[in-house]
Amino acid sequence: MVDLADIFSTSGTIISFILSFTPIFPFIKVFKKEEKIDILPEGLLLTLILNRIVWGSVWILTERKIALLNSVLGVGVCDIFVFLYFYLYFNRTYLKTFISSVILIIIEGGILYLALLWGNHTALSYIAMVFNVMMFISPGQKIVRVIREKNYKLIPIYSTIINILCSSCWLGYGICINLITQIVPNALGLFFSILNTSAWIYFFINRDKKKENEKEENNEDEVELVEK
Repeated sequence: MVDLADIFSTSGTIISFILSFTPIFPFIKVFKKEEKIDILPEGLLLTLILNRIVWGSVWILTERKIALLNSVLGVGVCDIFVFLYFYLYFNRTYLKTFISSVILIIIEGGILYLALLWGNHTALSYIAMVFNVMMFISPGQKIVRVIREKNYKLIPIYSTIINILCSSCWLGYGICINLITQIVPNALGLFFSILNTSAWIYFFINRDKKKENEKEENNEDEVELVEK
């Protein structure tokens, strides 16, 4: 009989893997010199790497193979994007990119080794949860700007929908294995993703109304100028 936890973790791994490729679009723009390197999410990528390494150590210690696969794939994809970031940051110089990439891999290996040496998977899962919460709170900050500017375009709707599926799967996984450090961050991630999607739908539906209001305001300004 198939374990329900394995179904959730397998689905979550597939969706997480797809979600890992979302930075490809800003990278393409920078490579084409359509945008500056400032738009790249290098900080988020490094946080994701650290987060998945810590979770990876938890899955190794608790012998959760499918969940471990998610961490391995996640770190691998994020590493590729960080290597590309080094390449762009060092003005497309191969030697500096190679040295920086090797240093990054050594640091990652060191963190994993220390985590496994410590061996306290409960404490490690709480540390990983903190990183998860930090990442999931950032969309909550964006929603304030979206509401203030009434601009649905600020929300990347496709990745947000994928986030709903991803958080749902890992929330289900956390419930199945009774792991609070999986339940809390993914519940937050699901909440903020649904909130963002709701805001996108609301402001998308009312986009024409916003244009009409702006047009009326412009007409009023023109009338005032004429009267003066």
